[in-house]
Amino acid sequence: MLSLERDGFTREEVLRALTSERRFLKFRYELLDSENTKKRDLDEVLGGSVEHDTLAAMKRTAKFDIRDNGGIDFASDRIKPWAMLEMPNGRWVSWPLGVFLLITPNRKTQLDGGVLRNIEAYDLSKVLADFKFDDRFIIKKGEKYTAKLADLLVAAGIPRRWHNITDSPTTAPEDRDWPPDDDALKIAHEILGAINYRSLFFDGEYAVAVPYIAPDQRASEHVYADDEWSVIFPEVDQSLDYFNVPNRIILFVSEPDRNPIRSVWENTNPNSPTSYPNRKRWIVKKEAVDAPNQAILDAMAARMGEEVSQIFEIVNLETAIMPFHSDADVYTLRFSALGIDHKYSETAWGFDLSPGAKMRHSIRRVVSV
Repeated sequence: MLSLERDGFTREEVLRALTSERRFLKFRYELLDSENTKKRDLDEVLGGSVEHDTLAAMKRTAKFDIRDNGGIDFASDRIKPWAMLEMPNGRWVSWPLGVFLLITPNRKTQLDGGVLRNIEAYDLSKVLADFKFDDRFIIKKGEKYTAKLADLLVAAGIPRRWHNITDSPTTAPEDRDWPPDDDALKIAHEILGAINYRSLFFDGEYAVAVPYIAPDQRASEHVYADDEWSVIFPEVDQSLDYFNVPNRIILFVSEPDRNPIRSVWENTNPNSPTSYPNRKRWIVKKEAVDAPNQAILDAMAARMGEEVSQIFEIVNLETAIMPFHSDADVYTLRFSALGIDHKYSETAWGFDLSPGAKMRHSIRRVVSV
């Protein structure tokens, strides 16, 4: 989550303003050039929306309705929306909602003679998805994965000043390469997967790479509760996902110049309804992966066991717009009508860029391993 403490106000002051019945939220927009340098404030935006999907390769998307007056270069300009909250003393605090590349839309005339564009937009991961190397991208034996990730981002057009990469000392045990047909975003995700990091995401204009930590091992960053300060709307949907849950994970590394290594994770917990003792059969997921050593391969197998060999409780809810959400946020939900009081990991969120709009959340937690 983005920090609530900002612009000289404490976390508690901002949270009180966000949950106040008198809260006032508005949006502003900046037009940026291809270097993410502000060109001007953008007054032509009539509305739009922002969506974030943690499970997608390109995680954040947006839509904008823009009055076309010829002042935007759709080939290279970018839009940076901000959510702004008025504080009790009349000052404002704000959160960036992303930097978005524009997909040139059709133009549509209006009754007043104006021209409207309905624009689809993607965060800066689109730069990586569109970039391919002339030759094979290579990580040589002994080179650090995170250093090579930074090199890849720079080559694709994401300069180092836009990087927020947690350094890892892990080095490649052998040469690893990708063919020219693989785009830079795919390579970036695979580099991070090899060292058990979360997939790459953009938080505002920064490319973020951080180690994976299971949600149940992360601290809750916020609490949504149906109390006197509640921002939760009453329609909350809760379900359990049991479908096709594996209980045995086999990961292996098999490369010509390396001794093969293998790791197995098994669900033998008698308290789990999807375990071998309860199903009396194995449902196996087997996959070849890239891992530099046995320890990381074991960690990857344990992570996959946690992620795909579990039962998830899935909750969909709506709140007032809370503009500090980021990627895979972990927070607590307390909702008395369904007896909910647990910590969840967020898989998706989104809202219309309109004061008074509802914010959509999809969250999940592990019920039984």
